[in-house]
Amino acid sequence: MRRTRTALRGAAAVVTAAGAVTVPVATAGAVLADTGQVPYQCKIFSTVFDYNATVTVSAPASAEVGDEVTVDADFSNLPGVAPLPVNSWTTTGTLAVSGAQTGSVPIQAPKRTETIPAYGELPIGTVSGKLTLAAAGDVKIAPAALTIVAEAGAQATITCAPKSAAAPLATIGVGEGGPGASVSPSTVVQGGAVSVTGAGWAPGPVELALCDAGGGACAPGDLTGATGSADAAGKLTASATVAESAAPGARTLVITQGAVSRSVALTVTEKTPPPTGACADQPAERCGEQKINLTVNGGPLTMSRAAGEVDLTPVTLDGTEQTATGSLKQVEVIDARGGSTGWSLTGTMTDFSAPAGTKIPAGKLTWTPSCTGAPGASAVTPGSAGPLDTTTAATLCSAPDGAGQIVGGTFTAGAGLKLTVPPATGAGRYTAVLTLTLS
Repeated sequence: MRRTRTALRGAAAVVTAAGAVTVPVATAGAVLADTGQVPYQCKIFSTVFDYNATVTVSAPASAEVGDEVTVDADFSNLPGVAPLPVNSWTTTGTLAVSGAQTGSVPIQAPKRTETIPAYGELPIGTVSGKLTLAAAGDVKIAPAALTIVAEAGAQATITCAPKSAAAPLATIGVGEGGPGASVSPSTVVQGGAVSVTGAGWAPGPVELALCDAGGGACAPGDLTGATGSADAAGKLTASATVAESAAPGARTLVITQGAVSRSVALTVTEKTPPPTGACADQPAERCGEQKINLTVNGGPLTMSRAAGEVDLTPVTLDGTEQTATGSLKQVEVIDARGGSTGWSLTGTMTDFSAPAGTKIPAGKLTWTPSCTGAPGASAVTPGSAGPLDTTTAATLCSAPDGAGQIVGGTFTAGAGLKLTVPPATGAGRYTAVLTLTLS
């Protein structure tokens, strides 16, 4: 919500438009947590800003090959950069894995719903993921990328990356333990093949299934030609083809042998569709297609007004009511949110007062609103003509919700002003303040 105050004055009245350092917080037990400072560089719309995050990473102190462990990263509040109130947000990201095992851990947090004022700090909190341990030795975990998708009338995406590779904040001592597995490649296109290797398995066949990111909702048709077994030494070899109909995104490959089950993260990407249109029947070496994508980032809802004061016409008392007139300074509203939520511009004002202490009630001033949209803008409606009030807001201009359609554009608003000056009014220069609120 943005406000602007306009002073109203006159001869009987006038209108005026006035580097990581780790600190162990646990040194014994099943889970260890280390805290460090991670300098991030973030971007929202076209604005780049720094986020010196305090991050605590928690992970088991020890585990065995094949174990699936939970890794938590607790982030300090994000600086207040959103130009509009935020109503809800989701946080995702990755943790970097190094040491005996390399790669990354996808992390995410449940959607948070609360109202954060414009430019208020955004709580991030704990973001969690699961890592399947595939090799013995020390596996180190460090903060990496972070993405926050905020709802603020329109969707705003904040992307953050460490300015340099962050130091590990957790180390898992991984023993040989039970069976382990890894998949190659870790990212596969729909219709692509994957191979699975591992050690510590009992001799005999294994079963493969492709499931959602949490290891559930396994779809039988998402893998074709799946086959695999472990030899007498416990060495696992398996392969499968990801069906072209398999849902893209973060998935989990589950390897099962009797009562033993292991999960490995797998990302499925969407297959590029075959040529259509003009290239459908042409040889590939003579006709090609390129997919062109566009990202449209939403902006803020803002208003501004023309500078200077608006003087009502002076009046001379003669024992009868007098009328002073004028025009409100032009106000410009820009709705660049890219959503379907409308807006309204309303006004309240104080009584007119003179240095001698005499007053003219606010209700003696009436306005006749006008507003228009620039070419391409959505519909806009002027408010009703009538008196202004000290507490009840009157509408100068409004844009309705889009009812499923996108609204926005640039709009100008103004109003003709008329002040009725009572016969019994003290001579002098009067001032009042008009406050315009955009919401």
